[in-house]
Amino acid sequence: MSSLKRQLTLKDGISLAFGSVIGSGILFLPSLTYSLSGAYTLWVWILTILICIPLTYIFSDMVKYLPNESGIEGFISLGLGRHVGAAVPIIFLGTVSFGMPASAMIVGEYVKNFIGGGVEIQIITTMIIIFIGVLTNLFGIKTGASIQWAILIFIIIISTTLLLLVKPIPFGHAAFQFSLQKTVYLLPGIVVAFWAFAGFENLTFIAGEFKNPSRDIKISMFIALFLSGFLYLLLSESCASHIPHNNINPIAGLYQLSESVKSKQISTFIITIFAFFTVQINFNSWIWGISRLIYSSAKSGKLPFYFSSVNNRNIPARAVYLLTVNFSLILLISILFPHFLNSMLIVVSTNFVFIYFMCMAAYISIKKWCFLKLVAIGLLVLFIVLLFSSKWIVLYPFLLLIIGIICSRTYVKSSATTLQLQTD
Repeated sequence: MSSLKRQLTLKDGISLAFGSVIGSGILFLPSLTYSLSGAYTLWVWILTILICIPLTYIFSDMVKYLPNESGIEGFISLGLGRHVGAAVPIIFLGTVSFGMPASAMIVGEYVKNFIGGGVEIQIITTMIIIFIGVLTNLFGIKTGASIQWAILIFIIIISTTLLLLVKPIPFGHAAFQFSLQKTVYLLPGIVVAFWAFAGFENLTFIAGEFKNPSRDIKISMFIALFLSGFLYLLLSESCASHIPHNNINPIAGLYQLSESVKSKQISTFIITIFAFFTVQINFNSWIWGISRLIYSSAKSGKLPFYFSSVNNRNIPARAVYLLTVNFSLILLISILFPHFLNSMLIVVSTNFVFIYFMCMAAYISIKKWCFLKLVAIGLLVLFIVLLFSSKWIVLYPFLLLIIGIICSRTYVKSSATTLQLQTD
């Protein structure tokens, strides 16, 4: 068993942070939030971005406590106990294993619609995204970071071109009038909008590979937050500007948007390319982060020791292969049960709110009284409200938490018994 090396710079951090945040929701969140919140969509994004600003401070503060690959898993262990912390990898696996294939399947839908063909085109596209994500992670840390940076530059260029084609109406139009009494329209939109910024916690798992984690992670998070948030806001505004609310497709809204403008062939081509690369950069970053979480948890005895090694390129390859198997199984289920996709999207959004809830609870437990602790208490209350607004779906992350705690306690007892027998 060897350790990860600190090789990442601020430039690498920006591409990884942007990749963690931007990809998975950009294809459907602009239209899904518009479908849920209608005239209040703009406020959904503004409020979600404002909520995430203190979150970036809190997550970067967590890294100061544990500047290694354990990330928020280690921090939650400090604040809420070892067994609760041990459940974090289970919760993330139960989240990312659904969310990433779902995003890739949506890209496959875009490609299928553009080039024609049947569901086999969608499946092949999904498999290509999974394969490239795995391969990028197995190339090595510096090569992978360079690939991420190249994709980031390309996304900025292609998204600028896209927004020029589907120009949003200026922010002040009457459709976005806001009233405090209309929170019933805001809360569902904010819950799913959190998918857009589910990535800050992923960056904490990569802290052990940064040369200067306490500085570079905070800067990377802020750049990713504002770049991604601004792009989401503009695309939601474009959906509201070009598509009547009763006609919006919640999942394929961006493709629908591209078909609503005059240069239909050009815009649909651009949106398809944009969809592919934004999900690809996201796939690369999340495999990177979660494989480090699995590696760290195995190294600390919270997951099987088998996953605690790195290969000759300093990559936790066994953890990468585990994610590959999970993605493939969920892809198979999605093929057999096509309607399963819509449920996956809502479940994943709720899971990320639950993860943030756990982070705030741990932060409040550890942190001395200060302004950030007061902010964390306010966010904790907000996340509780958001979780209750998810109704029965909130049972899924609680189930994962219970499974993780049971597995942790069983694993500890088993290890203690083995040690006792060896002693005797």
